[in-house]
Amino acid sequence: MVNRKPQLTGQNWFIVLNPLKSELERSKIAREIAKAFRIPADEAIDLVANTPIILLDNLNYSTAIQVKQYFCASVSDLIVSNDGALKRRCYRTVWPNPPSLTFLKDMDAKNLPRIEEEKLAEDEAIQEIRSWIQTENGFSEKETASSGEAGHASRHFRDMLEEERERLLKENVGLRDNLNQIHRALEKIQSELHLKEKALENIQNEKKQKERETQEMQTLLNHSEEKYEMLREEFRQTRQYFEEKLVTNEKKSEELMKQIEEREVANRELMEEKQEIQKSFHASKNDLLIARDEKERSEKEWKERTAALFRELETQKKMVAEINDKLNTMEEGKKIIQSSEQRLLKEVEAQMHQTKRWELKSSELESEMGRMREAFEGQIKSWQLRLAQLESREHELEKARAQVKDLQRQLEHRELIQRKRELSESYSMKETQLKSLVKQQEKLESEIRHREEELRKLLHEQGTLEREVIEIKQAQRHLAERVKRESPGSVPRSQDTSTDFFLPRESPETSHD
Repeated sequence: MVNRKPQLTGQNWFIVLNPLKSELERSKIAREIAKAFRIPADEAIDLVANTPIILLDNLNYSTAIQVKQYFCASVSDLIVSNDGALKRRCYRTVWPNPPSLTFLKDMDAKNLPRIEEEKLAEDEAIQEIRSWIQTENGFSEKETASSGEAGHASRHFRDMLEEERERLLKENVGLRDNLNQIHRALEKIQSELHLKEKALENIQNEKKQKERETQEMQTLLNHSEEKYEMLREEFRQTRQYFEEKLVTNEKKSEELMKQIEEREVANRELMEEKQEIQKSFHASKNDLLIARDEKERSEKEWKERTAALFRELETQKKMVAEINDKLNTMEEGKKIIQSSEQRLLKEVEAQMHQTKRWELKSSELESEMGRMREAFEGQIKSWQLRLAQLESREHELEKARAQVKDLQRQLEHRELIQRKRELSESYSMKETQLKSLVKQQEKLESEIRHREEELRKLLHEQGTLEREVIEIKQAQRHLAERVKRESPGSVPRSQDTSTDFFLPRESPETSHD
């Protein structure tokens, strides 16, 4: 493939409108030209009818590209070029005044195409060379009719051009083969890159798999930590519950002890009252015994007195009434003593019943306290067992957590070692591949430089051939003029083969250069 690298600087660029296929396209581009350059529609139609035609000339490359981009929506057959040969084969629009390019301001500068190197295809290059040869052949055939020497020179020049064409075709074939080889090498490199990308994807997949495994381990660790925290919270709650229970039971036991102490105090008071009642009972009993002794003594005295009275009946008749009164009073006192004795006995029996009830209640309280002590001791033992189990479970959880941490550290260490190994292997492999690619690149660059040098030589030879062709044309023209001067009867033929196409004033003109 022949690469033409145009010089992007300078004001020698022009825009060519090629012949259009249909009337619809011609009318469409005529409307666009009339709208852009602000000329009448009929003049724009006349302008489009004479194609190929140079619309604008003496432009810089960026402006020419912008104008082409502006008209590309209506027509795609616009050419931006700075080729002198193409310029000579086209009509030219002659503008009375320089056309205004204000319509380019409406275009967005961001949407402009990036300036790239134009590449001329092999077939187009060959076709262009053939068109030059055909043009030169046409000129040479016309000139051979006027001069035999010019015909010999043109045949010689045609043979040279044919040889040059064959040589160029062979070089193009060789360049095409080289290009195919380069394409194959690029495809091979792309396939290698694809394989490397696949290997990299596999490595990334393995890395993702390891990351997933680490995430699973992390989730298990988090789950175990959550379970440990839950068990710890449960242990704390149970401990708090048991502590509260202990506090409440201690309070209850203190209250019971206080009640027991109060009951013991009440029992002591009752015992004291009982002792006092017993003392009073014994005192009343002693009083009764004393009263009974006094009664017996009084009876004895009465018997003695009655005996004395019987003996002294007569002397003591006066005192009988008094004695009867005394007896009546004594009987009344006896009744009073008996009633008081019965009352005291009833009170003593009631006190005895009350003491028995208090003794029963105290025994019941003592038995209840014993049962409560046994239940409290059993509950304390169960709490101690539960606390021991929770402490052992907490110790096991700490061991499991330490094991998980050790496993995680070992896994991270293994991953780091494996990652370092993989990175070192991939680095060495990539380095070798990079070296091979650099060598291939240097080889390709050397081949490209060699081809560029050959292309420069070819272009230089082409320029020299063009200059020689121009010199031969000038020589042919000079010979034709001499022949005309020597034959005055012949009809003079116009040397200027170009035709000019002029539009009315204040409108663009077209001329064939």
